[in-house]
Amino acid sequence: MPKRWHRAGILLAAAVFACALALAIGTGSARAAPQVTVLGAASPATPACPTSCQALARATGFQTRIGATMNPFLVPYRGRIVAWSIKLGAPIADDAEYFTEQFGLPQARLSVLKPIQKKIKQGKPIYKLKAQSPLERLEPFFGTTTTFTLQNPLRVKAGQVVALSVPTWAPALALGQGGSSTWAASRKKQRCGLSRNQAEALADVKAGRSQETLGADRAYGCVYKTARILYSATVVKDPNQPAPPKKKKKS
Repeated sequence: MPKRWHRAGILLAAAVFACALALAIGTGSARAAPQVTVLGAASPATPACPTSCQALARATGFQTRIGATMNPFLVPYRGRIVAWSIKLGAPIADDAEYFTEQFGLPQARLSVLKPIQKKIKQGKPIYKLKAQSPLERLEPFFGTTTTFTLQNPLRVKAGQVVALSVPTWAPALALGQGGSSTWAASRKKQRCGLSRNQAEALADVKAGRSQETLGADRAYGCVYKTARILYSATVVKDPNQPAPPKKKKKS
């Protein structure tokens, strides 16, 4: 099946970002290191390429579970995404040529999604695209873990989801991760690419599209097990957030 997906277990050095971020978000002091969270940080995983080369193609996807960790890309607080990382496999020349012929040059970007809770409660996994990072070419970084620092950090709010958008293809998938590793994709439920017929599976993937229109909704109708998209995102908490309201005591 011509689909390749991968996960980036990136432990970014928070201290490297702290100084610049403190200034960028207006704390007024480079010494006041803000709270930093790396979404998607987990135990290392090996990309499928080149051993059993599969890739993520024409989809926006996000990990819904990594082992015992549920919703590893759920934003915990209001802040800004200042960098993101991706761990790429190293496809052999024939595999890279095949994917490029089918889907175009390998590219990816980070996306911020807002869950439409009313629809989700109705069993319809609908998400609205709120923000995206610039599109990055990937082939210079095959076989490495690469971090892209954002000159214009992406604003995020608690409850939003950070996803990886791949309009073409990316060798950023780890396979054989067990049933407790799952991810969702912006594909129609009837076209998840799971057919054993390779032609049908390829047609399903080609019919898919990454979510690229800001403000638009998209159904994430396909959920895949035993695989992990290898990416992560570094979020810096906004230090000027209002304190949560105090609960009123019952009289």
